[in-house]
Amino acid sequence: MYVFDLDGTLVDSVEAHVKAWIDALAALGVKAREEEVRPLMGLPAAEIARRLAPGRARELAQLKIKYFLERHMDEVEPYPDVDVLRLLPRPMAVVTSSSGVLARAVLRRVGISVDYVLGGDEVERGKPHPDPLLAVSRIFGVPTSSMVVVGDTVYDMEMALSAGARPVCIARAAQPCRPDVEVIRSLRELLSGR
Repeated sequence: MYVFDLDGTLVDSVEAHVKAWIDALAALGVKAREEEVRPLMGLPAAEIARRLAPGRARELAQLKIKYFLERHMDEVEPYPDVDVLRLLPRPMAVVTSSSGVLARAVLRRVGISVDYVLGGDEVERGKPHPDPLLAVSRIFGVPTSSMVVVGDTVYDMEMALSAGARPVCIARAAQPCRPDVEVIRSLRELLSGR
């Protein structure tokens, strides 16, 4: 079973998320720079909110969703290689640190269809913990050891490793997530590894 991260893996959306966090912080009267926000991408949204605005995390997270949907959704584009998803075996899931509401809206907007979407706000402990993959395992009756987890951050790789799944880092233009995991440069490389 394939389990994909969303942002930076299937869609080019990291910039939109960073901008939405900065907009939300500004609405709370907090000035933030991209350099402060960008390293947090890949963590669960609730954790990002806690780190950026302790004491106002819930409010910040809600504002971030609002601004992402209202101001930055049109900036999100699917990567050209997502067309290979239709050639991979099912079931297939997306596990993301973004909120489930945002993830499903993004997938609808870009026309990507998967069998299940799990947002970071829909599990008690999100990435890098194994909980999201354990939830997918329960839903589909597929052991985590039979999952291939494709993501672009160290948090994705740590989640996969902690759950006993096979981690695959997609390093599109950046350095690989971790030096000790399989690395691909395009989702098309998954077709040869089925």
